[in-house]
Amino acid sequence: MHAKSLHRLPLYQQVKLQVLERIAEGEWASNELLPSEWDLADQFAVSQGTVRKALTELVNDGVLYRQQGRGTFVSAPLDDWAGLAMVSPGLLAEKPDRLLREFLGVSRVHAHEELAAAMGLRRSAPLHRIRMLWRMQGQVVALDDVMLPVERFDAIDTRWLRQMPGVWSLLQQHFGVRLRVQAEQWRAILPGREEMQLLAVADGVPLLQYLRLSCDMQGVPVEWRERWCVTDKFGLIRQGNP
Repeated sequence: MHAKSLHRLPLYQQVKLQVLERIAEGEWASNELLPSEWDLADQFAVSQGTVRKALTELVNDGVLYRQQGRGTFVSAPLDDWAGLAMVSPGLLAEKPDRLLREFLGVSRVHAHEELAAAMGLRRSAPLHRIRMLWRMQGQVVALDDVMLPVERFDAIDTRWLRQMPGVWSLLQQHFGVRLRVQAEQWRAILPGREEMQLLAVADGVPLLQYLRLSCDMQGVPVEWRERWCVTDKFGLIRQGNP
């Protein structure tokens, strides 16, 4: 945010944004203890109460967490799979392998009627479309199209997408927005030609399509995700509630 715009905000919001910026720049790593509220108050030249209000909002957003008697810590970035995992068919107790993400690109699209209604946007509102592949044991197993409103996240940088493990962690670290799943749906579907090529599947082979709407901690819709999963060799499970 521009310095002049920052100074128009209430003091606690200025502190909140500066803490987010320092986390994004790597000054404080995941699960690292922040300086005390008094030390931060000295650093930002504000009152301890102002710092506490800023940190409390970041705790409520899930960016930070508190431990009684120890202090305030940086939360670990979230996982784009939100509790879902892929395992060998029938082996429900199998520990899932780590999925590797391949960022394909980001472009701007316009919200169609269904998507706009789900996200509370006007029809044809501009969206970022982020496309990613997921690999497991060297094999492509999923393709994601992630839609984010440009109005709220205009400053998304492709460098961030390449550096971060996923979109959820990017939104948390760079914007202070922690997501939770609001609604989800699965269905078997025949993919389009482009999806077939990216996932290396034959014509006529159905894929498992996963649709998900996620919101922030205040219940405002933030992300629409379409995921195509190749499930001929791996099954999809949920490990717990996101």
